Amino acid sequence: MAGKEIKPKLSNLIRDSFSRYPADEEIELFQTWLKNRYRENLRAVIFFGSCLSEKSRSETSFKDFIIVVDKYRKTSWNPAQWLSHWMLPPDLFHLSLEKDGKKHECKYYLISLKQLQDATGENAKDLYLMGRLSKRIAIIYQRDPESLELIAQAQTQAIQRASELSLAFLDRFTLEGFIQAVMKLSYLAETRLEDDRKVESLYQAHLEFYQNLYRLILDDLLEKKLIEKIGEREFKVISEKIPLQKDDLDRFLIKSRKRFKARWPKMILTVDNWLEQLLGKLERTYGIKIEIPAWERPIILITGWRHYFRLKREGKIREHKAER
Repeated sequence: MAGKEIKPKLSNLIRDSFSRYPADEEIELFQTWLKNRYRENLRAVIFFGSCLSEKSRSETSFKDFIIVVDKYRKTSWNPAQWLSHWMLPPDLFHLSLEKDGKKHECKYYLISLKQLQDATGENAKDLYLMGRLSKRIAIIYQRDPESLELIAQAQTQAIQRASELSLAFLDRFTLEGFIQAVMKLSYLAETRLEDDRKVESLYQAHLEFYQNLYRLILDDLLEKKLIEKIGEREFKVISEKIPLQKDDLDRFLIKSRKRFKARWPKMILTVDNWLEQLLGKLERTYGIKIEIPAWERPIILITGWRHYFRLKREGKIREHKAER
């Protein structure tokens, strides 16, 4: 397939996927709140994560959103607050709303359009947003057609860049092996509680989308001569042509993990119940319940490291390593 035919097919596939998501009363509730909170400064609301499909969500899953705004200075009257958004974006927030006596919760990331574009391009400083946007997303609000187009462009470049980087950890591979390598890249770049089933769950939830999308990406990589086809269903990396070699990608992943940990202090400040969120995720993922006594909560950043290192020794807190 010629390169000029790949790009429009890829763009159309991505745009078509934006409008397909399980709509419910929570979506409308959160959308209304976000529109009222950010008003004309709001460009788009991206919906992503396990709740994007009934196949991957669980009873305890929270909806995840990325809020794209024009300008940080319009998000708050407090200069210290909006200026802080420029440091290690995006910022994470927890939102809890009540309707008809029922509590609804979600997490959302806040980022400017300019920084979203930078974080998904060739000069991205880490994989934090690139990894998330290389997976299936939906758009539950866009201010105008231009905003939708710009988000589509950001996701396209995130997918293409993540795909090219993933080649450093591959030699011979199939379509399925390629897809899972790209999807796993964001987990290699972070310290997380998720277990190895997470990637497979997200992949199976949107199987047709990923296969159609990454067939086009493979056609693009063939066109760029970064890979070659060596059989009916198998491909081979042309190692001297790929943008990063294994050692270079390892260093980039180490840098990404350091920047991920550097975001933790900001998350503690912006997520009002961050400790409950963390403990809840640990219980949902591994069935481990940790009780933090009242006296320890104010100094958890000092005393909590004993829990961190114990869970890391037990393999519950993961810094995934790529298979070599």
